[in-house]
Amino acid sequence: MALGEDTPASKTEIQPMTSLHSATFCLLGSAPKTSSAALADVEHAESRLGVRFAPSVREWYSNEKAVELLARYSNQDHPIAVDKLRLIDWNAHRLLPFKIENQGVCTWAIDLDGSDDPPVYIDVDSDGRQWHLHSRMFSEHVYACVWDYIVVLDQPALVQAQNSPLSDGGARQLSAMLAEETKTYGWPGSVQHRFAGRDHGILIWASNDQADWFIGAREVGSLESALKAAWNVDKVGSSLYGCSDTGEAVLARLREDMMPLP
Repeated sequence: MALGEDTPASKTEIQPMTSLHSATFCLLGSAPKTSSAALADVEHAESRLGVRFAPSVREWYSNEKAVELLARYSNQDHPIAVDKLRLIDWNAHRLLPFKIENQGVCTWAIDLDGSDDPPVYIDVDSDGRQWHLHSRMFSEHVYACVWDYIVVLDQPALVQAQNSPLSDGGARQLSAMLAEETKTYGWPGSVQHRFAGRDHGILIWASNDQADWFIGAREVGSLESALKAAWNVDKVGSSLYGCSDTGEAVLARLREDMMPLP
């Protein structure tokens, strides 16, 4: 057998997956695939816990890189391995915790409510006593995690702001200019707003006392267009700063060109 060729014991059988996570894999630029080994791990976990996972949960964890992707598209948070999954009963909800924030501040859990694509709940620093809705569907949670990094946070042209709370009018302005993406709730802000342009995106962690803005783009021209459009939304232009060399250079030029904010 040639060096590097898979042995029968190590070879992974890959098959096409279904489409509940197709939007996420479209962002990733790859086709979803099932690993027979990963599917066996899922079935073993189901047998051990005495439950059958929802279709969107089975689909995701049957992907050979499911846990790796949850770790990659996060703020160094810690996904729980399939063989370590445990059930929690809370207020008539059967929850399946699957990810822990990098400093243990919060935990995300799937609500096994019998639906094909169940909601995700989050516990923020309550040691499991209080859970709140984070996203309407598990597939939306995964999509939002990947979207944040691919569309905004990992872009080479990136700027940020700590601004006043996002106003209703500001949110309407952004949704009129850009495509509004899925919202999530409870961490790191009260609401996470996402807006997508052709080559840029805006992520806002909105809380009662402030809004953290992140505006990312593939290249300088796209970032300039995004900043010009958003500059006067809740006067965010006065709070922006570059968190990349490219972002700071774009801001330096725009500060000279933009009219002073009232």
